[in-house]
Amino acid sequence: MSLDKYKRMTDEEFKSLTDEEFEEYIKLKEEDFPRHYREIGEITVNTILTPEEAIEIAIEYHKEHGLDGTVNKVIENLYFDEAYTFRVDMINRDNDDIRPAWRVTVDLPPNPFSVEDYTLIVSDRDKAVMGMLDPNGQPVREGKEFTDEDIEYIMSEEDPEGYND
Repeated sequence: MSLDKYKRMTDEEFKSLTDEEFEEYIKLKEEDFPRHYREIGEITVNTILTPEEAIEIAIEYHKEHGLDGTVNKVIENLYFDEAYTFRVDMINRDNDDIRPAWRVTVDLPPNPFSVEDYTLIVSDRDKAVMGMLDPNGQPVREGKEFTDEDIEYIMSEEDPEGYND
């Protein structure tokens, strides 16, 4: 049995799984999970980039985009994802863009708003940073980040003048 049958399900079909089917899905997901967090010594596929090259690509991207924090250069802290999902095709899940990627952590200095590190996703095939994960492991999308004004509004108990205009 594989996860493929679950990928082809609609949301409604997935919601109507029996308890046994859902337990099977959970078991398959748990078995699949290690593919997404391989340490350097656990990689079972041929890679295009070396760990050092993946870190260097992340460093260059980090500099070019003026991002906060410091790219973690410790190779032992680098993870490899054999099947990172770069894009989901909700109409036909067989068309999802899934390929190998390196997960490079960026360490942040202590900050009252951002207390955890984030991750740069380096596509092994493209030899480029193709995305970013927030501290919760969720993809950061263009235009979805909080601005300083958003954070100030969230942290205050008042509505700053002109914020909602």
